[in-house]
Amino acid sequence: MINQTSILSYLSERVSDPMQRHLLGQSVDYTQSKWYRQLADAQWPDGSWGRFHSMDSSVKQVFTTTEAALRRAWDMGLPKDDPVAAKCIALMERYLRGEQAWLDRTEVHRDGGRSFPIAFRFIIAANLSRFDPDNPLLASRREICAKNLRKAFEGGTLDEEIWWRENRRDDEIHLHPYMIQPAWLLQNCDCMDDELQRKFLDYLWHREKGIYYISRFPPCEKRNLEDKEFLMWLGIFEALCGFSLFPEFMRDGALPRLLHEAERLMHGDIALPAPAPMIGHYAESWRDKDKRKVDLLLRMARIIAKCA
Repeated sequence: MINQTSILSYLSERVSDPMQRHLLGQSVDYTQSKWYRQLADAQWPDGSWGRFHSMDSSVKQVFTTTEAALRRAWDMGLPKDDPVAAKCIALMERYLRGEQAWLDRTEVHRDGGRSFPIAFRFIIAANLSRFDPDNPLLASRREICAKNLRKAFEGGTLDEEIWWRENRRDDEIHLHPYMIQPAWLLQNCDCMDDELQRKFLDYLWHREKGIYYISRFPPCEKRNLEDKEFLMWLGIFEALCGFSLFPEFMRDGALPRLLHEAERLMHGDIALPAPAPMIGHYAESWRDKDKRKVDLLLRMARIIAKCA
């Protein structure tokens, strides 16, 4: 069985383009990548890429929402002090401080729209946490989220009625616990003890309908390279890999399968899965199948490294 070291050795001999080399940890000016320029050129002067969370179908643009652009920025491994990332981080901070209004329309599907600004700020906080988990603007929402999860799990399994009761009392979240945003906010920090984190991850890991916004099946359902849902499966792990107990859950089936698929990708003639529109594109050109293979392996290697 291959391991992280052999994968990195394989990649180091084959990466050539700026974004590939950046993701492998090599010193390079990744801002010369066409993919970075695509992100930077599409950014608005205020630091956004238009509406934050809800798509505006009347506008044609490269990134459908600011949230989609931030997902791409995270996918490319942009640090918080990167100029493009920093500009949007400053915007998210202004949103959370109430210093700037967002472009998104109020959604009225649950309580006439009263809770939308609260849910929306939480979504912004969750996205900010992916780039700057230590940002002081996140502390109170993270503390409330962890507290309400702890109460919802007091009976052993998650009780959504208790979750919503506590959320209405605090008036700070107004999102379902199976959405990805609470999980984003609770990663890369010390806000939950192992017992609570294990309960929450177990809930997400085995939820039959998946994690809302990123998947329609649970992480525990393994996929292989030929599966049309393989990239979605990878995306689940990319979205959860900041939890300290992530390696524990990966060792139960997912990591061996991921290593097996990486070995097949490195040494076999595999039909690559249909590419996503942007996520996972790092080579300057995808005309060469070997470059596409390296790009996919870079994504897999980042997840495998989190399991060390």
